[in-house]
Amino acid sequence: MTNPAAPLRPKAERWDAEDPGFWERGGRHVARRNLLLAALGGHVGTSVRSMWAVLVLFLPAGDGPAPGPGGTSLLLVTPLVAGAVLRPVAERALGRLGGRDRTVVTTAALALPVLAAVYVLQQPGAPLWLLVAVAATAGAGDVAAAASTGAAAFFPRRAQDRAVAVATAGAGLGAAVVQTAGVVAAVTAGGTSFVWIAAVHVPLVALAAGGAALRMDNLPAARGAAVRGPRGASRDPHVWGLSLLSLATAGSFTGYGLAFGLVLRGGFGSSVPTALVCALLATLLGTAARPCGGLLAGRWGGARVTLVSLVGMAAGMAVLAAAAARGAVGVCAAAFTAVVVLAGLGAGAVGVLVPAVFAARAGASILAGRDAATAFATARGRSAGVARVAGLSGAAAALGAAVTGPLPALCGLLAFYGACAFATWAAYVRGGSRALTPYGLR
Repeated sequence: MTNPAAPLRPKAERWDAEDPGFWERGGRHVARRNLLLAALGGHVGTSVRSMWAVLVLFLPAGDGPAPGPGGTSLLLVTPLVAGAVLRPVAERALGRLGGRDRTVVTTAALALPVLAAVYVLQQPGAPLWLLVAVAATAGAGDVAAAASTGAAAFFPRRAQDRAVAVATAGAGLGAAVVQTAGVVAAVTAGGTSFVWIAAVHVPLVALAAGGAALRMDNLPAARGAAVRGPRGASRDPHVWGLSLLSLATAGSFTGYGLAFGLVLRGGFGSSVPTALVCALLATLLGTAARPCGGLLAGRWGGARVTLVSLVGMAAGMAVLAAAAARGAVGVCAAAFTAVVVLAGLGAGAVGVLVPAVFAARAGASILAGRDAATAFATARGRSAGVARVAGLSGAAAALGAAVTGPLPALCGLLAFYGACAFATWAAYVRGGSRALTPYGLR
């Protein structure tokens, strides 16, 4: 048998992770190596995408750009919006590439937003439109983070969920890393040398892209091909309902984690180190809660865990609104952290719930006489469609968090989470749900 794992081989001639003998003879080692390198690329990508959420806390500073209060919120949201737009385009353009080629391209592309940020941050009086344009290029980080989950295709189907969880966790830590860099910059240099927060990504991009080029492998085209959503997905009520839950959980986790520092800095006048430390703590706890949500969903059901997290988020918003009205900064910070953690828990649960819903519906279709391959292809496509919503919803949540000060906005978020909790109970928890009963996946 030819070696399918040669590091510089353009494409593996044979890959059958479902074969126990093949897996034990070296397939496991190759799969793990590809997963770790893909997770590194996703990690750097998320760090680049999150970079501007830290940089805006230092603006204006010294002779650098001064975007103004409204401009900081725009710079915070722009990379998330750009990433949400670029992600489906990149999936179509790069879908036929193997795992190594896709990782190399998406990771190497991160050099543009990093070098552009290093340049523009050193330009006194740089106009807002230029800052926004440079921040938009950081949306490439979202593409790199999404590409990292493709390494799960190297694993047997029974282990692909765990592989996706590893890649997602590695990418999620990217925001915490750039926040840590911001804390170091604020403490050691007083915030005057914050340009190196962007510059430090240059060697990281080179390391991730070089490692992928030298040590990752490509799968055959059939395995590496992109999954395209089926027609008619927009008419499926479960696509819209689950997209709403993705917005409430994964979107809140991404947006609130990035905007937390700006909320403390702009809304309560906290110092940059204090704002970044609080945001870092919330991000780390939320990142740790996300895989826990998936594990709990596997034991008690994704719908139940999602419902608990949404109820907790609604309660957290109520506490946050009451504390904001009284100006209690400590209580606000604690409540905001709790919301981020519960959003991470819910995001992990929704990640389990979405494929469970569509798999159950596919099973019902098969029992009704539909072709199995078509039914499961439809399920995968619609699950992927729901997953894409998280990027744009993260931008919406970040914008909402950035203007969280007014009491009406907090009350609106409280009502939104309450409505999502009711919808989850009515559609997926209550007995007799048609979406989940074929396999008892409530």
